[in-house]
Amino acid sequence: MSIKSEKQFEVIIEKLEQLLEENKQLKTLIAQKDDELSLQKEQIEFLTQKLYGPKKETLKDNPNQGNLFNERLFSDPEQTGDQSDEDEVIITTERRRKKRKGLKDKQLSSLPTVDHIHELESCTCPTCKEEMKEISTQLIRQEVKFIPARVENHRHFQKTYACANCEKSGTRTPFAKSEIPRLPLNNTAASASLIAETMYQKFEQKVPGYRQEAYWNLLGYPIPRHTIANWHIKTSQYYFEALVAVMRQELLNQKVLHADETTFKVLNDKDRQKSYMWLFSTGKYSERAIHIYKLGPSRSGSVPRDFLEEYTGYLHSDGFSGYNNLPGMTMIACLAHIRRKFYDARPKNYSSKSVAHKGVTLCNELFALDKSLKDLSVSERYDQRLELVKPKLEAFFDWCESLTAHGKLGTAINYALNQKERMMNVLKDGRLVLSNNLAERGIKSLVMGRNYVLKLVMCSN
Repeated sequence: MSIKSEKQFEVIIEKLEQLLEENKQLKTLIAQKDDELSLQKEQIEFLTQKLYGPKKETLKDNPNQGNLFNERLFSDPEQTGDQSDEDEVIITTERRRKKRKGLKDKQLSSLPTVDHIHELESCTCPTCKEEMKEISTQLIRQEVKFIPARVENHRHFQKTYACANCEKSGTRTPFAKSEIPRLPLNNTAASASLIAETMYQKFEQKVPGYRQEAYWNLLGYPIPRHTIANWHIKTSQYYFEALVAVMRQELLNQKVLHADETTFKVLNDKDRQKSYMWLFSTGKYSERAIHIYKLGPSRSGSVPRDFLEEYTGYLHSDGFSGYNNLPGMTMIACLAHIRRKFYDARPKNYSSKSVAHKGVTLCNELFALDKSLKDLSVSERYDQRLELVKPKLEAFFDWCESLTAHGKLGTAINYALNQKERMMNVLKDGRLVLSNNLAERGIKSLVMGRNYVLKLVMCSN
């Protein structure tokens, strides 16, 4: 081979190596793009499901599509994770709900009863024209009547008394006046019952101020919305702050607590785009149920740290990092959040062999097993959990460690493994529970009405 041919061959070899290297890089780039595209498609399907799909986490019919005309789909209670694998039925079956006997009588038994006896105006026999006698009285039906609310003006008169004998004798005449109950707030005609009703309407029934304004106007006593808000603020300052302080001390004396947080916009706070409302609650097996809401300027862990101070018990929470560095507390994870990650990771057309679906199933089995222990004493529940729940928890996390995945399934696996230590802490005391649903339900009540909040009633600083 000539020198020229050798040089040409070397150039060809060098060019070929460059092309092979470029091909390798392009394959890597294509693989990365495919992964990104797969993740984006998965995210689009997930967001579409969240936007247009059913809001509950289980379906008794087709797992991939809700039936718009299925009335049971809209009447069944919302699932929060505390359910067994029996809810994960992929076959389509229709079962009629059994009627509960005696339910109507039980509901009516707690109401005041008013009897209406219906009689004939003329009780003359059409045959002989003699007076007919009563032979029976039969209950035909029961109906519940609604008596609309009304507003009354209650006037309080004070009587003054003087001693007639002292007046006759010319000595100083003593006077005495009858006592009159004080109003909750000065310079207003609002009674405690009226203020309490506006609070109930706003914070429990989620009726905003402008709707209440129209409502009270219809009842014949117009109350401006700013007056309602002022009542709530002043009443909280005068009465509720001291009560919440006592409740907080009682809460800190408990061995088990729950915590959760959510975004909260205070419209009259112009300096902050959004704040956070924190909830601290006693545990499921506490003698007293206490919920305390605390407004925080941020989602920083300093809020629970300052509120709980030197608390050294157990604290249920989700996997938010703000709970990571709370000194002296034993953190308990939430299996419902772990389950939800696997539920969200299930593909659109999943099957019973889906890895994500198996994660949901394993979590359901743990919930069902723990639910069977709810009627036991604290010590008995502790022993039974070590015997029954601990092996299943360990098997669940061993299964998670054996998996390798990316996307939402990978997120679910990593989240579960990151919560492993906290989740195993549930075995340390029989008063602990598998989920943080107690606080989730408490914060949900606030979330339902936060879009209508005009001013915040601060119950504790």
